[in-house]
Amino acid sequence: MHREFWRGRLWAARPLTVVDDREDGLLLWIPQGTLRKVPVTPPTRSDPPSLDDRIIENLARCDWDHGDHAWDVSSLWIVRPGDWHAVWVSWLAGAHYGWYVNFQMPYRRTERTIDAMDLMLDIVAEPDLSWRWKDREQFNEILKRGVFDEEIGTRVRDEAEAVIERIERRDPPFCESWPMWRPDPSWPRPVLPGDWAEFPDT
Repeated sequence: MHREFWRGRLWAARPLTVVDDREDGLLLWIPQGTLRKVPVTPPTRSDPPSLDDRIIENLARCDWDHGDHAWDVSSLWIVRPGDWHAVWVSWLAGAHYGWYVNFQMPYRRTERTIDAMDLMLDIVAEPDLSWRWKDREQFNEILKRGVFDEEIGTRVRDEAEAVIERIERRDPPFCESWPMWRPDPSWPRPVLPGDWAEFPDT
């Protein structure tokens, strides 16, 4: 299970299939339709009008509840220890849909989980590796409101600059054959365990 924590509270949880687990990183598979737990506005206050506002308010107030959400594409996650990002290779209807760079805290292992908090800034790259920012205004607003501190802001921007250079130079993994990879068709869709909210933090 992949978990995210913010200010000591579980922010989100999703089940994944471990494709490969080596010292230099992990390969994790999450197919379209996989149910995950995401933060939602609690019933004690009004739901903000936009997804960006909802995320920012939940982060700032630290009072979210959890709801179900189905993963919308199939993705292979390429995650390396120490990186402040993960690279997702995505497919939709069986065809390569592109690349997604998710900026996040470096992951931490526990006995049953991978923990890495999403930092709300992303880069989307098309199959031809033309790229664009995603959620940059949201990220800037989070920094402006002091939800994330400037140290995180600087670290994420530095990481983004390095990733963009790798995309434009066609460096690994963006020059590799990952778009041709396919999962074993016998793999079941991963499912969160019943005690998803109660895993020990070790």
